[in-house]
Amino acid sequence: MKYLPQVAVSWEAAVLFSLLCTALGAALFALATRRKRDDGSREVKFTTKEGKERARARGEPRTIETLAESLWLRSDADIPVLSDSRAASGPSFTHPLTRTFWEEEIEPHSRLFEHRGELALIERILLELDRHGLCSSVVAGDGKSAFAPTAKRFSRVTLLDHSLRVARRMGEIHDSTHTERLLYGKHMIAALAHDVGKMGHLRPGGDGRYVKDDHAAASARALGAWATECGGEDAALALRSVIDAVRNHHRATSGPDPLLRCLKKADTAAREEEFSGERKNPRMHVSADEADTEPPEWLIRNIPRILNDHVGPAINVEALEKKPFARAISSTNGVVYVCPHYLFDGVREHMEKENVADMRFFDSSRAAELRAKLLVTNSLKSRGWVGEGVGEGYYASFWNYAYEGKKVTRGGFWIPVFAEAFGAGLSELEKRKGARLRRITSVSPCLARGKKK
Repeated sequence: MKYLPQVAVSWEAAVLFSLLCTALGAALFALATRRKRDDGSREVKFTTKEGKERARARGEPRTIETLAESLWLRSDADIPVLSDSRAASGPSFTHPLTRTFWEEEIEPHSRLFEHRGELALIERILLELDRHGLCSSVVAGDGKSAFAPTAKRFSRVTLLDHSLRVARRMGEIHDSTHTERLLYGKHMIAALAHDVGKMGHLRPGGDGRYVKDDHAAASARALGAWATECGGEDAALALRSVIDAVRNHHRATSGPDPLLRCLKKADTAAREEEFSGERKNPRMHVSADEADTEPPEWLIRNIPRILNDHVGPAINVEALEKKPFARAISSTNGVVYVCPHYLFDGVREHMEKENVADMRFFDSSRAAELRAKLLVTNSLKSRGWVGEGVGEGYYASFWNYAYEGKKVTRGGFWIPVFAEAFGAGLSELEKRKGARLRRITSVSPCLARGKKK
């Protein structure tokens, strides 16, 4: 018992001594750390493998100073953004049209496009259009340049403007036929790339020369190369249907291809808007692959005026070196035999003058032009003005006639239009005939029925 006070005093002294040592040690450690920070020589020993890999990836000396600076002392401009900053800011486009399109049509769906491996390719196409798309959307040899007045209108539309407009119309068509946006990226890619082959550096040979309709093939080749560049061969293979649609967007195809049909509709809607200057919704019922034999209302309504203004003055007027010497010839049987090609030119001139936008009449590809000429003939038939000899599904027929008493087989390719359609008397028309035209007699249909649509 006599040692208890001494033990208690020793315990209290030990605790106090411990606290003093701890405080002294902390002070000495702080002083030493400050000195070593000034020297910049102490390394941080990372105990985990992950920590070492992160330090090695940063390429920084593993000191307390650099560690602190990397975590806390860097400015906001140096701190990496964890979100997708590239998608937020967008690529560095030059033209406002491209930037606006990216912000409105691409950026809102960038997560979906990136998830499906399409964002890089879309950006690649847009950058090409942004750099090289200020060329005309119509080039020499293109179907749209066949009719001079229309070519002048389209030549003022840049390839960049046309491609972006087609993409917007393509998006509208997609949304009207699909409830989900899984195919939205493919629709955008097809629309943006469908005419890139019109850029000089992508045409065959790289010399800028153009051969009719080869821009579609050049566009498909460029798209395939870009797809491989952005995502590899597997990505290009996954976009095979898109590449095929680009290649065939000016061809008549027999098999069902929803993407190709949408592309053709979007292209037509964009051209009609460029022609008239008015915003129009894509005509969903019109397809280049469908039999469209019903003439439009505007044509039925205006065909009398076209006949009188364009064809009427040419009846029995000698204008051609080859027989039968005229674009339209009357006969004593009350029929005027009209060259269908000349009548078709009259329809297009009327459309140009009256600002009628129906691109079925300005696509000079073989199949499209035959269908358009059939619509012209059917507009005449709807008024009861076409005589016998033109079968259903044909826009004109071959005819035999006698010239100076000799039979000429398949000498004329005409539409037989009743004279009453021109608002002029038959006798008045016959008086216009010169000596050579009076030698043409006894017109009769040929066994060859004519050109089928």
